[in-house]
Amino acid sequence: MSIFRRRKMGTPLSGVLNILGMTVAFAALYIILVQVHHDLTYNKEVKDADRIYCVSLPDWYTEGKYMVWLNRPPFERMVSSIPEIEAGGTGYLFGQPIETIVGDGKNPTLSDPSVSIRMSSMNKGTLDVFGFELTEGSWDNYVGVWDYAFSESAARKYGVGVGGHVMIRNWQSGTYHDANIVAIYKDMPMNSDLSDFEAICPIGDQAIDSWSEWSYPYFFKAKEGVSKDELEAAARKVMEDIIGGDSDASDESRAEAIKRTRVHLIPLTETYFDQTIANTDGARGNKTTTYTLLAIALLVIIIAFINFVNFFFALVPVRVHSVNTRKVLGASRASLIVDCVMEAVSLIIISLALAAAVVMLFQTSTAANLITCSTAFGANMSVGIFTIILGLSFAVAASLYPAFYITSFSPALALKGSFASSAKGRVFRYLLVGLQFLISISLIICATFVGLQRKYMLSHDMGFDREELITANVNRTVAKSAEALSSKLREDPQIKDITWADGDLVQPSRMGWGRLYKGEQVSFQCYPVAWNFLQFMGIPVVEGRDFTQADEQSENGVFIFNEAAKNKFGFTLNEKMPGHMDEGDAEVVGFCRDFNFTSLKNDVSPLALYIFGKHPWRPLSTLLVRTEKNADIPAIMKKIATTVSEIDPTVNPDDVDVQLFDKKLQGQYQTEANFSRLITLFTLLAIIISLMGVFGLVMFETEYRRKEIGVRRVNGATIGEILKMFNIEFARIVLICFIIAMPLTWWIVNRYLSGFAYRVPIYIWVFAAALVAVLAITALVVTGRCYRAATENPSITLKKE
Repeated sequence: MSIFRRRKMGTPLSGVLNILGMTVAFAALYIILVQVHHDLTYNKEVKDADRIYCVSLPDWYTEGKYMVWLNRPPFERMVSSIPEIEAGGTGYLFGQPIETIVGDGKNPTLSDPSVSIRMSSMNKGTLDVFGFELTEGSWDNYVGVWDYAFSESAARKYGVGVGGHVMIRNWQSGTYHDANIVAIYKDMPMNSDLSDFEAICPIGDQAIDSWSEWSYPYFFKAKEGVSKDELEAAARKVMEDIIGGDSDASDESRAEAIKRTRVHLIPLTETYFDQTIANTDGARGNKTTTYTLLAIALLVIIIAFINFVNFFFALVPVRVHSVNTRKVLGASRASLIVDCVMEAVSLIIISLALAAAVVMLFQTSTAANLITCSTAFGANMSVGIFTIILGLSFAVAASLYPAFYITSFSPALALKGSFASSAKGRVFRYLLVGLQFLISISLIICATFVGLQRKYMLSHDMGFDREELITANVNRTVAKSAEALSSKLREDPQIKDITWADGDLVQPSRMGWGRLYKGEQVSFQCYPVAWNFLQFMGIPVVEGRDFTQADEQSENGVFIFNEAAKNKFGFTLNEKMPGHMDEGDAEVVGFCRDFNFTSLKNDVSPLALYIFGKHPWRPLSTLLVRTEKNADIPAIMKKIATTVSEIDPTVNPDDVDVQLFDKKLQGQYQTEANFSRLITLFTLLAIIISLMGVFGLVMFETEYRRKEIGVRRVNGATIGEILKMFNIEFARIVLICFIIAMPLTWWIVNRYLSGFAYRVPIYIWVFAAALVAVLAITALVVTGRCYRAATENPSITLKKE
């Protein structure tokens, strides 16, 4: 009969705590490994991914960054002329939700309900780059902008097929257009940018001859055996030939142009983590975040493993008598070792089963949103198998040494005395608990700074007025009637002011313009706005004048630059430079104070606020509404949506994108928010597991030192002195671990914060608070568990001993 079944003496509560600790640790490990596996293999399952490259050029605004939104002429020439390219083309790796009427999939009507389908655009050459495979239809019919191909899963989901039709809403006009379904393609790998959309249409010859429209990502697929360096050199040669053909350019300007257009190829397998990409249409990850999560998972499992090891080592003095009694009765050492290992394996199997249940509960909770991929077991078989193997390996590793140690004593010696106070065993257990404290203190400090940095980004003064601000994005039809919409909204006394802009104020990137200024090429981001935008947002003009309503009637547009542009390029007032018109220059009328218009990870870069004037490229489609203080915000948001619907009856009020500005701003930091919540969650788990270990260790210590406690009580020691003795022992361990943790966590935190242009200081109080918190919780656990032993009648204790 195994030790596991025969053991009478022991601590069932400690065993339960260990099972719970391992359960939580394995669940956390599996969930984090799913995310880490997703990140580290992203885009790598795409066919021939190792030969596919995203094309980029040096960024106009930030040294060391690269832009992937390009103009078409030079790259179309590369695709057609470079023999090392197997396939190439332009396309977008993200899906835009487009309102679509499916109906019966053959003859939909406007009376049928609409659904939102994620759609993208890419040309045939791009399909060859990524290896799209047809299951139905022909790419020969994939020609016009209203010829669509659906993925297999989307075709099943919406009940459509080749030869059918759907009605797709044009985002500019707001009207529905009949679209042909010409092909069905196999689903692309889920763990890639190509799974972000459900249907595609061709880009065609859109802006194919335009050198000034920088809106098209390009991708090359190299032929077998062609290296990245070879393909990059060939692309740079084509670009140099194009620039060299400009006979009007000076040698100096030609050399500068070659430098600014030096082609840089980014492997598809690296785009997810590549932080040098200034603007990407694919998913973005952060390698530091991914490896931090992996480190946290390992730390959590190490803490639980330490508990497990301590559990078995603490039982050595208790079990040595029973083990050696079995030896005397004829049991072999090998059988006793196997029994001990099997006990550990049994406990781990129970923990793994419970962990699976915890993961399933996680999948149905709101916490599942913190993970960017599915945690379903079927989709992550390799991670599940790895977790099981790791758990069983831990079981064997945790039990083998105690098993060999407990069976190493001679039966005669073991049966004579007690091994309850083994000095080496106590030191070893205290070292393991000390490691738990070190990990817990480090995680608390790191989690606190991650949370502080996130709060700092959301509360930092960005240089404009964010109070009582609502924003809404509208379609082209509504944007053309901006005055009518504004007039209706101003009838509400709760609305203080209204302005318009071309897109969200804070976003990762926006329209970029390159202009020739005093013989030098300058580049800046351009943000078209309404004439009252600066006044509305509380952004002061520091030189020159603000926009006026008369500027809306200018022939060629009007510029106001920020201070960053003025300081970098030396702009002065009343100068003129090309605006949006092919003929005629726009006037520079002023300079405004710098403000943050991208994430606080970035410094403020050159920006132009711009008024289109009489001949706009497009109407401004982002509405900004400032309310009075204490206004009924939900009612105003509802009024905005219903008024938009009145302007364009085809728009359902529920579909209007109306949000509080601050809520939308939080979306810019969703990655940081999720990371903060994850690290906080797993830090709490690590602390709880550590406390289980402390509780178990104190329980064993008080059990083994009952005689010592009894003797001290007989000699006059008070209950308080007994409790103090145990608390001092653990407090000493916590202090030593804190001293080790301080420099380690300072380095980690400083490295994390270095990724932000605007960051919180490294506060000393965070370190002190972590120490106080761990000391307080430890004291609570130690006191609570020791109190029973300290209050036990010493005469009874000594009689038993």
